[in-house]
Amino acid sequence: MIPASTDEQRQLYELQKVDSAIRMLQVRRSSLPEQQALDENAETLRLITQEFADARERLDTLTRQQSRLEQEIATLDSRRKSEEGRMYSGLITSEKESEALRHELQSIKGRKRDLEDQLIEVMEEVENLESLTKSLQERHTELSTKVDELTAARDHAAGDIDTELSQRQDERAQAAAMVPEEMRAYYDELREKKQGVGVAELQGRACTGCRLELTAIELEELREEVTRGLANCPQCGRILVLGA
Repeated sequence: MIPASTDEQRQLYELQKVDSAIRMLQVRRSSLPEQQALDENAETLRLITQEFADARERLDTLTRQQSRLEQEIATLDSRRKSEEGRMYSGLITSEKESEALRHELQSIKGRKRDLEDQLIEVMEEVENLESLTKSLQERHTELSTKVDELTAARDHAAGDIDTELSQRQDERAQAAAMVPEEMRAYYDELREKKQGVGVAELQGRACTGCRLELTAIELEELREEVTRGLANCPQCGRILVLGA
C-alpha cells in the first residue's frame, strides 16, 4: 500500500478531475469536422507521398537499366562493325577463321536483338512510370495545398478549445506538483490502463469509476484502508477516495 494522507488523496482526486477535463477537451478537438477532414486528407497525402517515392525509386532504377542497355547495344554495334570490317577487308584467307568470324557476328546480332527487346520493355515501363509520377506529383501538390487549408480551418475552429486546453494544462502542472511522486506514478499507471480514469470517488456506496456498489464488508474495509494510504475499488481496481 502506498502511504497517503486524506489531504493527499483528495489532491490526487483533484488531479484526476483536471485530467478528465483535459481528456474531454481532446476528444472534442479530435471530433471537430475540420479535424476529421484534415485527418482523412493527411492520410491520403501520406499514401500518395509513399506511392510517389516508390514510383520515383522504380523509375530511377529503370532509367539506369535503360542507360546500361543502350550502352551495351552501342558496344555490340561497335564490335559488329569492327568484325564486319575484318570480314570484308580481304585479309582473312582461312575458311576456318572466316567461319569463326561469321559465327561471332551471328552471336553479336542475336545478343543485340535480345538487348533491344529488353530495352523496348524497359522504355515502355519508363514511359508509364513517367506518366504516373507526373500524375502523383500533381496530386501531391493538390493535397498539400488542401491539407494546409484544412489545418488553418481546424486551428480556427479549435481556437477556443486550445485556449481552454492550455489553461487546463497549467492547472494540471500545479495539481500534479501537490501530489507525491510515488502516488503520481501509480496514478498515471492506472490511468493508462483504465481509459483515462485512475482514481474515483466513493459516493454513497458506489464507485464513480465503475458505478458498482460496495458490499457492507467491502465498505468497512475501504474506510479502514484509506486511513493508512491509497485504497482500490474491489470491483474495478481504480484508486478510490472517500467523498468530501
